[in-house]
Amino acid sequence: MVYESPDEPWGSRTLPLAMIDIIYLDERHFVMASDPITGFQRKYMSFGDMLGEWFYGFLMVAVVCGIIGGYSEILLNSPLGYGRIYLTVVLLVLTFGVNITWGIIDGTTVIYGGLTDKADLEKIISKLKKDRNNRELRDKILDSIGDSSVDYLPDAEKEKIVDRIIDEAPEAPLKYHLSGDDRNTLIAIASCDILAVIPVILPYLLLGFGKVPLMLSRLIAAIAIGYICYLYAEHTGRNKWLAAGIFVLFTFVVMEITYYFGW
Repeated sequence: MVYESPDEPWGSRTLPLAMIDIIYLDERHFVMASDPITGFQRKYMSFGDMLGEWFYGFLMVAVVCGIIGGYSEILLNSPLGYGRIYLTVVLLVLTFGVNITWGIIDGTTVIYGGLTDKADLEKIISKLKKDRNNRELRDKILDSIGDSSVDYLPDAEKEKIVDRIIDEAPEAPLKYHLSGDDRNTLIAIASCDILAVIPVILPYLLLGFGKVPLMLSRLIAAIAIGYICYLYAEHTGRNKWLAAGIFVLFTFVVMEITYYFGW
């Protein structure tokens, strides 16, 4: 069973039906080469995963900025001599340090989690090459593709796909290595977390520390997170403005709480 789409923006392709969900892109969010950063992220991440990483990135920098905003007022008014330059360095080190660390951790676990699942799946396929009628093993293959578009097919068609996988899959290697795509996936994931820092700390970099940059930073973080939740709701048929409003409020509350404890 194949899927033919001559109308796709990248041209005519004939693909195994099991791959439809992997290459499908929502036309409203399909990014051309004119946006290289988002284009790179979308090449190595699904749209949902990309939204999730941006959400984590904005939320983490919002928390850190809330803490720094809290104790910055004390330090600036203290006789210890801490000034704007010192606090700006602290702001840069903490915000980028936290988000870079999380980006690397998250990217690495995603990649090695995928390699682990792939290794387990290929071992199952190797066993099925010797005993292709093993019902328990075939069900595991079906479970592995259960979240894809294949799930909409009748059971008989699914069984044909399992047979094709058994026939065409290579033997499982003894050792799995990171590929170039794996490394690019890590970079794409980490880039979401790292780039989310810039707009949230920008008011502090331009205006220094005080009430105005504090409120602007909160507003930027809240709008960004609200927009991400708006897109989540849009794609899942939920109330878009309700979702956005709840998380805008949530972000303000989180930053106020962290500001209080930072104070």
